[in-house]
Amino acid sequence: MTEILIRNQPQLLKSNNSLSSLLIIIFSFLFGLLVGSGFYGYGNDYYSSYYEANLDWGGLFDRLGYILATLTINNVHIGVHTVTFILSLSAGFLIREHVKFKESYSLIFFIFLYLVAIHTWPIIMSTSNAMRQGLTMSFIFLALVAGSRKNVWFFLIFTLLSVLTHNSGLLLAAIIVFSYIVNNLLQNYSDNSKFILNFLIGSFLLIAAYYFLKIAGLVELNKPTKIIGGDFRGAFIMIGSLYISCAFFFKSILSNTFNLSLYYFSFIAPALLLNGLNWEYERLGMMMLIPYILSFGILLNRSSYKLYLIITFLLLLFLTIATGMFASLK
Repeated sequence: MTEILIRNQPQLLKSNNSLSSLLIIIFSFLFGLLVGSGFYGYGNDYYSSYYEANLDWGGLFDRLGYILATLTINNVHIGVHTVTFILSLSAGFLIREHVKFKESYSLIFFIFLYLVAIHTWPIIMSTSNAMRQGLTMSFIFLALVAGSRKNVWFFLIFTLLSVLTHNSGLLLAAIIVFSYIVNNLLQNYSDNSKFILNFLIGSFLLIAAYYFLKIAGLVELNKPTKIIGGDFRGAFIMIGSLYISCAFFFKSILSNTFNLSLYYFSFIAPALLLNGLNWEYERLGMMMLIPYILSFGILLNRSSYKLYLIITFLLLLFLTIATGMFASLK
């Protein structure tokens, strides 16, 4: 009996993979209809611009974001539906890819986690408020999935789309492409060598990003602001610092593009904060929060990993509600 189960396991995984893909598409479509109907309400950004039809605003690095967010066909406004569909679709594939990587895949576990995750801050905030950032976040998620599968063409396509939907995509895409290249170059190095080199590279990137922002004059164009009622700068500093610290003790955490991207991001992002770009720092932190949550789970065994994800995403859902995120979407 055991031999039969082992022999049939690849076929079972393939079947579950197809079923979960279908469910992701169905749930994303239904979630798009629900959000687009106004069930959760609309954010201030929606009323200030996204409710208009087929806007061709912005420059090279955000025009596609405006077009998708305000997409209107035959006088039917489906921009919110489109953005929400892409958001939930990308989150579904990212979460599934990660639980499969940890060999903790279970259809029921995945669907529960997925449905909770799409109602948390990074996703729900982006459905009708930070829509262009949400699109960039979605394409970054998909690029990370493609990178983990070593599908270079889709990896490049999704990183390019992330760049064209919002200005933040330029930074995030540069980080994950750079991480992909470095990860491949250091593939045959020992864990200790990888750690030392990556720490030196990360430190250099922090210093370079800090002075680049000053030289580029971006600091003077922005005023310190907050995203919503709370101040999450401290929380993101703690998350980034903890992630960098984990690499000291678990050097294998830097063994793939997904983790290496977060590692470099943890070094670079504070450069914005040090230059007073609080709003940008918090928004970038929001966009990378789900990857952070997933990546920290790598350090746990399979049973603890499942419990960790369930508790963490439920806690994030509670905090999303408690901070008035749903109430703020009028």
